[in-house]
Amino acid sequence: MIYYKEPVYRPPAEANSLLIQVTEGCSFSCDFCAGNLGKKFLIRNTDDIKKDLINAKKLFGDYYRKMFLLDGNAFVIPADMLVEIADFSYELFPKLKRISAYAHAKDILAKSHQELQKISDSGVKMVYLGIETGDDDLLTQINKRVTSDEIAEAAHKLYKANISLSATIILGLAGNDKEKSKKHAQKTAQLINRLVPENNMAWYISALTLMIPPQTRIYNKYKTQEFVPLTHIEILEELRYFMLNLNDNLERCIFRSNHASNYLPLESNNLARNKDKLIEQINFALNNTDILRNESFRGL
Repeated sequence: MIYYKEPVYRPPAEANSLLIQVTEGCSFSCDFCAGNLGKKFLIRNTDDIKKDLINAKKLFGDYYRKMFLLDGNAFVIPADMLVEIADFSYELFPKLKRISAYAHAKDILAKSHQELQKISDSGVKMVYLGIETGDDDLLTQINKRVTSDEIAEAAHKLYKANISLSATIILGLAGNDKEKSKKHAQKTAQLINRLVPENNMAWYISALTLMIPPQTRIYNKYKTQEFVPLTHIEILEELRYFMLNLNDNLERCIFRSNHASNYLPLESNNLARNKDKLIEQINFALNNTDILRNESFRGL
């Protein structure tokens, strides 16, 4: 038996990964996030984690090539503990190619370059980072407890340790105020422009569309009409404005908007080369809204 604290969330790209519960909940509490509901944050005992890994080996043998460490920001755990878990995992699963985890930018900044290098050398090779927005005012408003400068610094610390970045932004996060929506899109694009790795490694940017789960703080604002969400058309307009503000030199940036929350699935393996094509697809969708994902098929 492998222990999980429900509900379990993982990135779409980790659908075929072995999921191992390292922490429960998240040490941060953002207004839009349902991942913390019903969970008190804690770091699990290393011996218990190793027992889960041994049980996974008994159940699945050498099947898995990738492993994802749960929960909301598992990268918060001490560097030595992360390295110990990674070393133990690679010994058990000789075909393992990558370990990854969610992180908050401050989890990365709290670790020295030497610690990040040890983590990378142990086989933790990808970190999923929730950027959400590059607008510092909006980051404060959603209780993200980080600045755009800190996000950029965290990304480049990962690169220097040869750890790949997979970052997410959230469309619609500013609500239906047109000026705030444009600022969100523009500032987020400006932040993404700052994230180009100096070592020419591949990096990933994904756009999600805001969902409003019950019991979250943003849901309470929605119920009192303090927060009014964007329509599907306005979401696409925000996405287009974001794209228009991106630089043309985002080499090796792999872009996705194929998350279940999105109205329009998009993907490009080279954003520098395909930005104009993506904008054309958005324009086509704005003029042919019947191709958009039906509201009933959107979900987490």
